[in-house]
Amino acid sequence: MSGARAIVRSAVALLLGAALVTACAEPPTREISQAQGALDAARAAGAEAYARTEFQAADLALKKAHEAVAERDYRQALSFALDAREQARTAAREASAARARAATDVAQAIQAAALGVNGARTRLAAPPARELRARLGSALDELSAQLQEARSAVAAGDYGRAAERTRAVEERLLAIDKDLPRR
Repeated sequence: MSGARAIVRSAVALLLGAALVTACAEPPTREISQAQGALDAARAAGAEAYARTEFQAADLALKKAHEAVAERDYRQALSFALDAREQARTAAREASAARARAATDVAQAIQAAALGVNGARTRLAAPPARELRARLGSALDELSAQLQEARSAVAAGDYGRAAERTRAVEERLLAIDKDLPRR
């Protein structure tokens, strides 16, 4: 009986080995295509900006998959393609999470800056500050316009530009605040 088992085991091992060789006899075009699709999806999710490291790793793995195909090393190409696909998917998930955090952060910053501009307007309206109105009123109008630009950037999904505009408003508001009367 043990001789028959050894023959069966040998036959199974030979069949598995043949299947493995056959599976790697052709380029892994389906897997490379899936990896490219995942990379494109990650790019669309903003991974180049929000998950740069993971995106670059996925892109590099896909390039290595193409190089391995050119060298007819289909097993290595398959490995790189699968790695590229997973890294691209990870990059897309991380980019989505980072974009959501950026959206929340910039929305809070815009709200705080808007409150600061409104507070400055209120203090500027006080009787002792009337002489400052002409000088600072137009500056506050400009800050309101910049906040609107930041809101438009958020609506367009450009959180970097929105954050940049909001920081500029906050900096200018600090300078204006020094000239306003205290309550």
